[in-house]
Amino acid sequence: MQKRNLPLVTVGLSFYNNEKTLAEAIKSVLLQTYTNFEFILIDDGSTDESYKVAERFSRIDNRIRLIHGGKNTGVGYRLNQITDLAKGEYIARMDADDMMLPEKLEKQMRVLISNRNIDLIDCLAYIIDTDGAPIGKRKVNDLSNLNLREILTQKTVFFHPTIIAKASWFKKNKYNAEFKRGQDFELWCRTWGKMKYTRLEEHLFLYREGNVSINNYKLSSESIIRSLKMYYNGHLSSFELKKEVVITRIKKMAYQVFGLFKLQAFLSSTRNSKLNAFEKQKIADHIKLVKDYKQVNVHTSKVVFEEVTIY
Repeated sequence: MQKRNLPLVTVGLSFYNNEKTLAEAIKSVLLQTYTNFEFILIDDGSTDESYKVAERFSRIDNRIRLIHGGKNTGVGYRLNQITDLAKGEYIARMDADDMMLPEKLEKQMRVLISNRNIDLIDCLAYIIDTDGAPIGKRKVNDLSNLNLREILTQKTVFFHPTIIAKASWFKKNKYNAEFKRGQDFELWCRTWGKMKYTRLEEHLFLYREGNVSINNYKLSSESIIRSLKMYYNGHLSSFELKKEVVITRIKKMAYQVFGLFKLQAFLSSTRNSKLNAFEKQKIADHIKLVKDYKQVNVHTSKVVFEEVTIY
């Protein structure tokens, strides 16, 4: 079987006041078995020590491109900036408080290389708390035969932090930077039917979930309602639209009430399924690997693997 050079992937991460978790997020990317990537880190106007954390890594790994954003502009703006700066054929999302498992990029890229028609892929994720303790597996919707009506009522499609997509697709379909939260939901509504997608049914990501910021949840709810009103026509009746808006507002109120007692995490946990002992140990082992990781040499190598057909 003929070997080939792997396509360059751009891993994009914007951060804002993430000094406590940023190092682990960066390390998890540098630990990837797929090594032919550039790593764009953008400081979205942090006021803590986040930039210094990122700077330490940029000095020891030449795949990292560190950018000082100057002011806080929001995730949507920074995601579009990453798209504009990307040199890679594909762009992988990453957040500053999450972690990739070591084979995430490689396994997703095997699928994408095996079928060049695929625009976007996501994967499954384990959920950890703010201290890194394993607490569950995120439930996901069924992507088969999904239509815009179901998207509008389920209000979810892909697990956004895990996606990799063609850079060319992102350039044609940028995030709406006016949305401070919920940019992904608006993007899926706008582009549904205009992409080829798949999911890798493996848990290759650690998503950190604690007491959700009430303000952020409020902004997300408002963005969802805005998207519902923008895209419901032809898919939901006026009555169904009003129903979905009411449901979204009730959920927002529930988070506000639970937030008074610092119990937002309880509501978030209803979106997860339980872990078995093996999975808990797997997560703990990976977090230890990340914490113990030390990069001492500038990275310059590129790897190749045999192309295999997944589907």
